[in-house]
Amino acid sequence: MGKNDRLSRDQKRKAKLKKRGERSARHESLAYHGKKYKAPEFVPILHRTEIGIHQADVMLDRDLTDDEVEATLEHLIIRLRQKAIPTLAATDRPEESEGEENGLILLNIRRNWQVLADQGRLPVRDDLVGVLRTILSSLEVWRGQSLHARGYLQYIDKFMKETGVRVQKLDPREVENLEIVDESSPAPGRDRADDQDDSRPEK
Repeated sequence: MGKNDRLSRDQKRKAKLKKRGERSARHESLAYHGKKYKAPEFVPILHRTEIGIHQADVMLDRDLTDDEVEATLEHLIIRLRQKAIPTLAATDRPEESEGEENGLILLNIRRNWQVLADQGRLPVRDDLVGVLRTILSSLEVWRGQSLHARGYLQYIDKFMKETGVRVQKLDPREVENLEIVDESSPAPGRDRADDQDDSRPEK
């Protein structure tokens, strides 16, 4: 990578951090800090949603920030509260109005939700909202602990490796065939948002 490219990336990161500071001053969190959606029956949808977030991060060369994920999840929560989202088959590509980052996060979350829908295991809309709000809680915890623009994203990167999920970035022409190998699900009893050391094995 050339010097100009590096400066461009650094400038982009600084702009994101500035935007984060401006946003946090007026932002009201939608996070849910309870434990209802950490119960075993919600583990599949939690895991699938975070796989979608992780996929988007890999596709964007790990240049996403926690704030971009937060904004996208909040946008999806608002949409779900207003109406059901269309089936994936109806819009199987990022929406132009969303921007590259938000559009890829939304698309990959919905692709993973479709896996559960095809199995008849997708929760109802209110529970999807609860799951998204629970992920927002986890995001707030990891962002606060690390004081880093990618604290949560770094956490799920490590968590995916621990649970046997591997995401491979392909040539853009092959993005429709993004390869996911999901060998296992996370342990149902794991308290994701309150876990202080994500490297420790579950007891």
